[in-house]
Amino acid sequence: MKKSKILVHICCAPDAIYFLKRLREDFPESEIVGYFYDPNIHPYEEYKLRYIETERICRELGIKLIEGEYDVENWLQKVKGYEHEPERGARCELCFDHRLRKSVEVAKELGCNYLTTTLLMSPKKSIPQLKKAGEEATKDSSVIFLALDYRKGGGTQEMFKLSKDRDLYQQDYCGCIYGLFKQRDIPVQWDLVSFKGRRPGSKEERLFIKEVRLFVEELNLPAKEYEFPFLNWKVLEGKIEVDKEVIPSYVLPYSQSIRGVAKGKVEHVNGDKLFLNKQNVKIILSEPFRDLPLRVATTLISPTFIVPAQYREKLLSGKIVATLKTEFVPDRSEVLIIGSEKAREFWGIPADTLQDGKGTNINFLRRLIEDNREKIRKKEVAILLLGAESLGRAGSKFVEDFLGIKVNLICDWS
Repeated sequence: MKKSKILVHICCAPDAIYFLKRLREDFPESEIVGYFYDPNIHPYEEYKLRYIETERICRELGIKLIEGEYDVENWLQKVKGYEHEPERGARCELCFDHRLRKSVEVAKELGCNYLTTTLLMSPKKSIPQLKKAGEEATKDSSVIFLALDYRKGGGTQEMFKLSKDRDLYQQDYCGCIYGLFKQRDIPVQWDLVSFKGRRPGSKEERLFIKEVRLFVEELNLPAKEYEFPFLNWKVLEGKIEVDKEVIPSYVLPYSQSIRGVAKGKVEHVNGDKLFLNKQNVKIILSEPFRDLPLRVATTLISPTFIVPAQYREKLLSGKIVATLKTEFVPDRSEVLIIGSEKAREFWGIPADTLQDGKGTNINFLRRLIEDNREKIRKKEVAILLLGAESLGRAGSKFVEDFLGIKVNLICDWS
């Protein structure tokens, strides 16, 4: 092929890593431009995760990346009426058509004479379906669609290997909300709910870790991610009333649900802890009023509320009504090690935030990394970004168990 300019529609980093590598090998004289146009990806946090990982690999390969508009409303209108179609069905055809036609417009604007898509790399997608969509999208233009099959000859296996070597985020559904409901074998409601801050195991927590890694790699510092399982805990509903007045409260992590509603009075006091005479409900008086992490894992799971200390007398004398529904969920989080695993000292920083959103600010973390980059390079120190740390120091315990590293937590959720 003569020297050309190729626009590559990119769907995600795992599909792109090997595809772009092969494309560059096969067309060494061509200019390659990446175009991330994927309004089909839901929710938005999932979209950002896939984009930031795509940005990582494009930087590694020296490929320019353009982010398209996240025009999710137009996409929803495009596939309206096809919500229940199976994978590789009519909805997928419409989705391919929508994204590739937009890609053709961008290709023409950039002066590209060829278009292809990393969707061709996905084992979940039909190559004939994609070939048809690409040729239809380009037929009335000067742009030629390249239906490249890089899966064969061990391409799929190499894609998986490259993705694993680079700790790329591995999504477990194609991307759209309809695929989310059909392709996941676990409840999906937590994928569609956002909490304040970056709660343990959330997409927001993982996105924060990925953003920090991208910054670290810009500084040419070593980075390694480890994923680990943990027992997550989430609040579905909770409140505490005194004499029919709802008072401010947080729920202590790992508190179990209350059966129905607990109506009672304080029967025992131990310092700043009040104990009700119903369902082992406990109230912690806090001054200043703030959410608290679970610093030590415990098997004590009494329903526990944290309330402002100013309500002490009211709680001691009033009628209390407590409602609480929580859920314990097997989940996964991550640890990011910035520097060498053989460093002399290990500084730990929580990646997650408390329920009130308090936690490490990314600008603080960037300054810390920049200020200590020479120490990191010399293996004097490594910085560990710890997922799920507010739940019994899960991240620190994983690092100690798996790598034998003792972590010094240098900041928390203050």
